[in-house]
Amino acid sequence: MENFKKSNILYFFLLLIVLLFGLWIRFDNISFWKKNRSLFYFNNLPIYSAYDSFHFAKLSQDIKKGMFKLGEPEYLRMFPDNKNPEIAPKYELWGNLISFVEAYLSKLFNLPIEKITFYLIPILAVLFVIPLFFYFKDLGYPFSGLIGGIIGVSASMYLGRTSFMRLDTDCLNLFFPFFIAYAFLQFFSNKNPVKKYLWIIVASLGLFLYKFWYSVDGLMFLLVSVFVFYLFIEIAIKKKKRNLKDGLIGLAILIIPNIWFLINGPLEIWHAFSSLVLGLKKTTAEFSLYKDFPNIMQSISELQHASFNEILGRLTSYSLLIGVLGFLGAILFFLLNFRKGLFILPFFGIGILSFFSGSRFAMYLAPFIGIGLGYWLHLFIEKIFPRLGIFNTPEKQKIVLNLTGVLFFITTLAVQSRALTFHSYPKVLSPIVKNMVYLKTHTPSNAAIWTWWDYGYAFEYYSRRATFHDGGAQTTPKTYFIARSFATPSFKEAWNITAFLSHYGLTGIKKFLQNGTSAKELVEMVREGKLSPSLSTPVYWVFTQDLFTKFGWIYYFGTYDFDKKRGTFGKFFFPKMCKAIPEGLICQGLGKVNLISGVIDTGNGVIPIMSYFHQEGDKKIEKNFFKKGVLFVWIEKPKIGNFVAVYPEDVAQSTFVKMFVLRKYDKKYFTLVRDDFPFAVIYKVNSKP
Repeated sequence: MENFKKSNILYFFLLLIVLLFGLWIRFDNISFWKKNRSLFYFNNLPIYSAYDSFHFAKLSQDIKKGMFKLGEPEYLRMFPDNKNPEIAPKYELWGNLISFVEAYLSKLFNLPIEKITFYLIPILAVLFVIPLFFYFKDLGYPFSGLIGGIIGVSASMYLGRTSFMRLDTDCLNLFFPFFIAYAFLQFFSNKNPVKKYLWIIVASLGLFLYKFWYSVDGLMFLLVSVFVFYLFIEIAIKKKKRNLKDGLIGLAILIIPNIWFLINGPLEIWHAFSSLVLGLKKTTAEFSLYKDFPNIMQSISELQHASFNEILGRLTSYSLLIGVLGFLGAILFFLLNFRKGLFILPFFGIGILSFFSGSRFAMYLAPFIGIGLGYWLHLFIEKIFPRLGIFNTPEKQKIVLNLTGVLFFITTLAVQSRALTFHSYPKVLSPIVKNMVYLKTHTPSNAAIWTWWDYGYAFEYYSRRATFHDGGAQTTPKTYFIARSFATPSFKEAWNITAFLSHYGLTGIKKFLQNGTSAKELVEMVREGKLSPSLSTPVYWVFTQDLFTKFGWIYYFGTYDFDKKRGTFGKFFFPKMCKAIPEGLICQGLGKVNLISGVIDTGNGVIPIMSYFHQEGDKKIEKNFFKKGVLFVWIEKPKIGNFVAVYPEDVAQSTFVKMFVLRKYDKKYFTLVRDDFPFAVIYKVNSKP
């Protein structure tokens, strides 16, 4: 009994260390952020480190201002479709609990929403360690729970999704599954009726809050399904018929309050399985309607496939061996402890999806790698060694397990401490935020912003102006048209596209397609100006610094060939280091750039320069050399240093390069409002040509 108490004290002490470790590797970012304060803070407030964070922050802002009205359209999203109640995104309760928590804490402590995020997210991100530990401690495998906690909180896949200033639901998306699973375990293992029913009530409340937090009905349905399956094993296989009454009452407590969303679960699971595992495309009427437009999802990094080695390596501080051992240990745990592990098995399966689909699912796999590592320890000391005549008494096993476990615990901490080298960054830097705020103070309140979707939520938050698309509405044909406007060499066509989308929006696109107009025909009609009335709402084109590296995909979508079903990837080159010489520049990775003769000597040949653009301060110089070749850009501005870029001829003709990089535009269609290159360049679209 004394040894048992001492072991518990040891385990709880180690649990505290895991929690502190998880907080440490997150709050350690503070010093890095303060060193880069001029870029990472705006008006003395830290900037969010995820695109979606701005959306949740905006909702918190709306809640505080009393503008959050359930069922009402979110007026800053999906312009001009936010005026159509059938298609407009609406304020919803489900999936937005994080915004309510932030808003009310902000009111309670009289602090800006950013300050609440600053402290809250790291704390929420490590909470899953608690139910995970107790689940495995109750199973008799405390070091599986402890090591699982260490790997879970520090795996790069989870750390990246719960990093400093990342306001997102991911910070509790591991907590709820482990918490509900632990409540299930307590329900079936408790003989005290009061405690038994208390735990199932807690589980039912956990399901409700999970819906309020994340709103993925399929995940809740999976949890209830394993509860039913466990009950079936108890009654039909283990013949514990005395548990039937309690099980059915418990199931009713789970289902009845949550039936309204659980009924959607099976269909949601099928859609997820068919698309992520079987690779089947959605067959909804809307998807079929848009099928001829390019698939924007292929450009989203978190949905890109990663190899088996990459995923396991990233989960364990890039140690593939530890990753493989942990993965095999987790499989062994479920094989030898099927009933005990049943309640968390679905989320191990979701983690495995990371090998077949987007790497974002690896955050679910991370704790199981640690669980597997800890299980090897328990397996050898408590199962294998006793059969070999080693440590064959419970007392010896406990002593050896605790000694070895602590050493293993410390080793894992040391290995995973490499997570301290991970630094989060704001998704929008302060100079760009400054331009977003400029739009708030220098444009009409009904203005709409025309830019790429990544910063859509950020514009809605800082500018408080409507956007055409954002991170929750980037998969429709509207994104194709915006890409096309940036890729076309014609200012007239760019204006036609803007006028069309401003007037018709997705609502109009759907009507044209439903009436038999093909995607290709619709695009031709728009390009020719047949569907481009005068603008009734002020529209502002905004180019931002992040688009330089994203333009490859933007150009691909904008040059999409509807017959060949592919576009042309926008090539460009940014030399890393350039040094001025009398003839021009010498650039690392490029070679000698002769701005007198107009050629680039790469060392393996020469590249002709079609045209050359040089800006020093406010002074601009342009020079043409050859009819064919590349555009060479060299911009020198105080505080930013050199901006050097090389664009091939076709890309150089795009409105993106001309209007953003060269600041060339046709005054017939556009008016330059603000030139803060390279951070942002803003144009007002003329209401009439």
